[in-house]
Amino acid sequence: MTMLPVRVGFLVKTFPRLSETFILNDILGLEEMGWNLHIYSLKRPSEEPVHPGVAHVKAPVDYVPSLRPAGTLLDPVRTCLAHLRLLGKRPVRYFSAMARYFRTTQQTRLKEWLQAGSLAVTLEKEGITHLHAHFANTPTAIAEIVHWLTGIPFSFTAHAKDIYTTDELDLARRMGGAAAVFTCTAFNAHHLRGIAGSKAAIELVYHGIDTARFAPLRGRSAQDVRGEIPIVLSIGRFSEKKGLEDLMRACAILRDKGMAFRCVMVGYGALEERLKQLRRELGLETVVEMPGRLAQPQVIEQYRRAAVFALPCVVLENGDRDGIPNVLLESMAAGVPVVTTHVSGISEVLEEGQTGWMVEPHHPAMLAERIEFVLNHREEAAAVASRARMRIEKDFTLAANAQRVHNQMRAAVIAGLSRTRSPWPVAAAPGESNA
Repeated sequence: MTMLPVRVGFLVKTFPRLSETFILNDILGLEEMGWNLHIYSLKRPSEEPVHPGVAHVKAPVDYVPSLRPAGTLLDPVRTCLAHLRLLGKRPVRYFSAMARYFRTTQQTRLKEWLQAGSLAVTLEKEGITHLHAHFANTPTAIAEIVHWLTGIPFSFTAHAKDIYTTDELDLARRMGGAAAVFTCTAFNAHHLRGIAGSKAAIELVYHGIDTARFAPLRGRSAQDVRGEIPIVLSIGRFSEKKGLEDLMRACAILRDKGMAFRCVMVGYGALEERLKQLRRELGLETVVEMPGRLAQPQVIEQYRRAAVFALPCVVLENGDRDGIPNVLLESMAAGVPVVTTHVSGISEVLEEGQTGWMVEPHHPAMLAERIEFVLNHREEAAAVASRARMRIEKDFTLAANAQRVHNQMRAAVIAGLSRTRSPWPVAAAPGESNA
């Protein structure tokens, strides 16, 4: 496979991060196809389980200096030196970029400007010729500033919250300045095109799933689990948009109807104490288990034990929502019947009654009714789950995703390089020298 003679930087918020397997899959897929990558992370990872695939990443990882308390003692010094270097080398370009950011950006943050300067100098030293950011908010804001400071072309992938909670003027400008914009649902792509108009090339690239890793347990059928207490499984960050309070209330409805089941909510996050409090208020301590964050092998074991997977996503007042949650793809690949909600791009992968079931958001009673149906109609649920597995194998495999990412990234790099004579040094601003 012919590759471009470039080094591409991957800019992310935190690497590695257990909940962002889609970014890890992009990196591994591109490396498998021969890409020369360098990962730049704006934050250092917290203490949490690490995805096994991280061990296979070849790209080096650099942490962009931060003035946060979690940064190192040398970070402020490195940041100041970086900005002094940029100022001394091209003062007109430096002040032009500064004015552009603080005058035209709707949501300016000093930390973005400071980190962008540090990253710009690092990219020069490492010979990076293209920068790709994941998430349209802070990482892309920094990639845009780097572009203004250096001329290095950039592209970005927009996902979910970052699309709907970022100021639309900022989002439109970033899309107009990017070599390409990727997103993971057709719903997102339509929304972004409505903001950008004809200014940006927006490409749809679905996330991919390792169907071999998430394969159903061989020989296990609907009949095999009849004698077991069925498990209602949910996996995801404990955030409001996951609708887990609705699931907790649905569990109370099922309990009150005399249903025999257990619910396992795997995850962690800001909503954890609220969920535990609601569990106490509803008297569900012996029904709902919350084991915390789990590594992927443990998550796969949970899928294999589950009778149904439930994730009642909702749209928040500020627009925050999911795209197509990876856990839905994983559960479908694992052969687990899915009950979820009509939110964002979920209908692009799940067809009502054919590959799963969808209810309206914020309807615990309807959610309980669907879960009860799945638990009481195991053969029909197994047939739906089998079709769901085939749906994933058709359009959502790692191989298909890797090829799409490769094709679109290659086009983005070519488009970016065509806009600038050389990413570093860039054409001098008026009155400056390239020396």
